[in-house]
Amino acid sequence: MRARCLFQVFIGVVGVFRDTNCTNKPNRPPRLHRRDPALVTSPSGGYAPIRTSCPEKVVFSSVDESGQVCAKLSDAEQNYVREKASKSIPIWRDYLTRVNLTDFDVDSFLSLAQSKGGIPAETLPNLGIAASGGGARALCVGGSILDAFDSRNKRSVDARVGGILQLSNYLACVSGGCWLAGNWATSNFPSIKSLRQNTWRLTEDNDLWDWNIAKHYPKVYKVVKKKKKAGFPVSIVDAWGRLVSRHFIEDPSTKDPKTGQGVLFSSIRATNAYKNREAPFVIAVATSRPGTKQAFRKDSPEYEFTPEDFAIWHPLLNATLPMQYLGSPPPPSDPRSGTCVNGFDNAGFIMGISSNIFSQGDEPKGKKKHVLVKAIDLFVDDDDFEGKVPNTFKGLSKAVGPDGLEFQDNSKDTLLMADSGFISKNLPIHSLVVPHRKLDVIIASDSVREVFCIPNGTALFSAYSQTKLPGYEGYRFPKIPDSINGTFANLGYNKRPTFFGCNAPPPTPIIVYIPNYFSVAKTDVATGTATFTNDQLDGFFENGFAIATQSKGTTVDPEWPACLACALIDRQVLRSSAQRTSQCKKCFEKYCAAD
Repeated sequence: MRARCLFQVFIGVVGVFRDTNCTNKPNRPPRLHRRDPALVTSPSGGYAPIRTSCPEKVVFSSVDESGQVCAKLSDAEQNYVREKASKSIPIWRDYLTRVNLTDFDVDSFLSLAQSKGGIPAETLPNLGIAASGGGARALCVGGSILDAFDSRNKRSVDARVGGILQLSNYLACVSGGCWLAGNWATSNFPSIKSLRQNTWRLTEDNDLWDWNIAKHYPKVYKVVKKKKKAGFPVSIVDAWGRLVSRHFIEDPSTKDPKTGQGVLFSSIRATNAYKNREAPFVIAVATSRPGTKQAFRKDSPEYEFTPEDFAIWHPLLNATLPMQYLGSPPPPSDPRSGTCVNGFDNAGFIMGISSNIFSQGDEPKGKKKHVLVKAIDLFVDDDDFEGKVPNTFKGLSKAVGPDGLEFQDNSKDTLLMADSGFISKNLPIHSLVVPHRKLDVIIASDSVREVFCIPNGTALFSAYSQTKLPGYEGYRFPKIPDSINGTFANLGYNKRPTFFGCNAPPPTPIIVYIPNYFSVAKTDVATGTATFTNDQLDGFFENGFAIATQSKGTTVDPEWPACLACALIDRQVLRSSAQRTSQCKKCFEKYCAAD
């Protein structure tokens, strides 16, 4: 890779993807303060991974000898979610008591959990949140929704929605949503507003051609070069990840971009909130390109990065790898003779992979491209637009798809990873409908900017459409109206919260769809907007609070907190052979999508 050339063209690359609807920049950013800093757990102490001996078994593949794919979560993930749920009974009691549903007995609802223990999707509801992509807009919109559901936010508690964040067992993210989740998790899961105030740096001059950013390029180059010298593949995404890290990983009291280079995604496990099982289990997602200059396929997979595992859930391959061994070569027949990698899971790199829009530079020949991308092709190798991850799962898939083709990455030495938006998966719901995760409810925060600068349901409809492909029969998903022909928007589902799957039989989850729309402030800024005023940021959080609580704007509803609670408890009510209350029936008549 011609690394120096990458940095010479780096500024121009982003200009290709940046919207022209930019905001005015403030004169002076506020002084930032330290927050609970991310923990450095890299075995090298820096960005470069190291090689080490392997344990007896590294890859935990769920493909049996006959080629059948049988999903199984890692023990580490199962233990985390089970232990978190077991501690959540008092949180459920506090939340439901505040909501004060009519003709609903909280003690009766929690009696099974009290006697058998809190078990997700058995004695207690199993909740998950999906944070969409959309650049810094998604960061702010998603952050405002999480903040509105946080029991540490007194306004949210008073509005009777506080506590939902603490009750959620999963948080899946993509692209800008992963800037939010990664920043939150590596900072020990503090209040979102504290991160906005102390670490995001969104009021600085943040365009990649601004001197405030460009002056760090030589230092970034030196950091990335260490990884290459250690014998590992690098690309423009490594540089992007270092710049993402500056905002969301590094100590805000210093402007040195090297301070966060030793923070890993698996470092999240070392935070106190994670150890105490106080936060959702974070899942970052990204897709992979079938090969250089090849178009993404209809069945291109999504890979997961969690504090515990690197994983894939696909009809042709289900496999997990402990996250600390990300980047390891495929295991030999005798594991004792193998070499593993540690420290490849740099947190900024993973957040950069999930938001890798540079993959457009690797599109097939003949596809229309911006003139600048054509120029960059003269200096940058095609695969250097991709996030490069050595493929530990090479050769593990024994199955063949209905088209007669093998799993697209089965013979690849290196995964070429990019933003899942390239396969229209701007909402990371696929991970939350993996059958063995048994989600009852998925709260989908959609910040995508589509028709008329607001979501039109395409991200949700795309996730639904995937489950209709051959091999996805076990992925239960409620029916979603077509967004391509305008049905979704014509029904108004993109301008108010909507429940999908209310009358679908379990184990189909209920999806609580929360789109970004104007309630009290304008939040439909262009995806490429990188610099904001404090007034704009205040507007994001006020708008998100108004949407999450339905307390202001055009869709005010005093019954919303109760209706939201009805959706969250519904699957558990059915498991208990109880009936929906009259109040919940009325709520579902109002908020449930038409079957």
